[in-house]
Amino acid sequence: MGCIVSRKHQGLSQISAQPLRLKTREITITPGTFLRISQSFLYNDYKELKKIGSGAFAEVVLCEHIPTHTERAVKKIHKAGLCQQQRDPVFMLKEIQILKTLDHPNILKCYEIFEDDLKYYVATEYCSGGDLFGEILKLKKFTEAKAAEIMFQLLSALTYCHEKSVIHRDLKPENVLLLGEDGNFTVKVADFGSSCMLDKERRLHGCFGSAYYVAPEVLSNNYNEKCDIWSLGIIMYILLTGRPPYSGKDTETILNQVKVNPLVITPFKVLGLSKESVNLLQMLLSLSPSARISAREAVKHPWITLHRESHNDNSIEIVLKTLKDFTCESKLKEAVHIFLASQVISNQELNTIRKNFQLLDKDGDGKITRSELMNEYTKTMNYEEAKIIVDDILVKLDQDQDGNIDYTEFLISCYDYQRAMSHDHLEIAFKMFDTDGSGTITVDEIRQTLQDGQIAEDDAWQMLLKEADSNGDGCIDLKEFVALMQNIQNFPQQSSNKVVETAPQI
Repeated sequence: MGCIVSRKHQGLSQISAQPLRLKTREITITPGTFLRISQSFLYNDYKELKKIGSGAFAEVVLCEHIPTHTERAVKKIHKAGLCQQQRDPVFMLKEIQILKTLDHPNILKCYEIFEDDLKYYVATEYCSGGDLFGEILKLKKFTEAKAAEIMFQLLSALTYCHEKSVIHRDLKPENVLLLGEDGNFTVKVADFGSSCMLDKERRLHGCFGSAYYVAPEVLSNNYNEKCDIWSLGIIMYILLTGRPPYSGKDTETILNQVKVNPLVITPFKVLGLSKESVNLLQMLLSLSPSARISAREAVKHPWITLHRESHNDNSIEIVLKTLKDFTCESKLKEAVHIFLASQVISNQELNTIRKNFQLLDKDGDGKITRSELMNEYTKTMNYEEAKIIVDDILVKLDQDQDGNIDYTEFLISCYDYQRAMSHDHLEIAFKMFDTDGSGTITVDEIRQTLQDGQIAEDDAWQMLLKEADSNGDGCIDLKEFVALMQNIQNFPQQSSNKVVETAPQI
């Protein structure tokens, strides 16, 4: 059972009540990242730079990922410190098993996992902007436009999680990481150590979370996914008012206030805010979970959509053309594209792609639907023409065949192919496939590296080898690999740099 740890507070600078669990940056794993779980030695590929966080049973260090020359955060988790709820029956981290299903631009991405007898090592993207708690301390309070931008990203991530029956249970500013600087950042939901899968037939039990942000019903040990909505309501309240929701100086006092006299939003309490923002706060912080707004409803609230629409521009035409023009007939090339995009793409390029993705994701649920694509293409062509184009896009990009374009599926259509197909980047990919360092790669090594990718059929692996093995020796050397990948006649001619230059500012 989870619990809430005692900690004294002194005003806004102390609004973070830390839970009794791993107090470090957590991870998510998306289907397109080709997660590698390995017992090989971590430091073959990673060089420690500095320590950036620690907790009772874990620490986080900033590392250089040697093959890609990029910075990553590596979390070292002591196995002895994990409680039973954080493990599945074979003692893998429970959160990893849950989050393998998530693929969203506002959820922290994991690259790979290592383990030895004593620890797990989890390599994630490095969020150089710190966390939202630090931004709150710096700015005190946010404009409504900035708060709405943050809340949209959080609500979009939460909509996606809840529709996959994943409940976070510990949302707070410290668990919201930031990519970027000077106020222009992307929000990343992190720390899924308390998360769980919701059973629609049962209510949840166990007291998880942090004092200021915990929903009243959690203290009664009977709750569902709406506990996350309450936590986001408290975050929004703090962003807009610059003050904590309760006056208590210690966890026990705060929890008593949450249980006996929980926060109630009235126009008096949020004097100076717009009616729309107060309305959303009231809906997020409804005392009755059944009356509380859902994440899907909240992400479409007028206060959110007003600020989203104010930043839209005409760049959607470029995005639609990029999707229409994309083609890739080779399964190996397609797999390597996703692998490279997930491993070596720059944060600047990712930021542009995220904005383009969310420009098309009108309802903010973390996926682009057939209906959303049809609505855009029928603005410039008739229904039958649009249907042909949309059907073709889904055939090419909808790899899991769920009828939608997920974030990673969208990613491979938009990143800079010319740069990715450079000899340097292909050599990086080749060395990461060459797990035994032999100088050649085999079908088994490709399978091992892409085991969480999109190629599942056994026959497909042999087809990959036949496609690339020009001399018929049963292996693929670097020259054969580069020759195959640099045959880019099937790639779109338009450079994604044009998309970068006219990126929509969402």
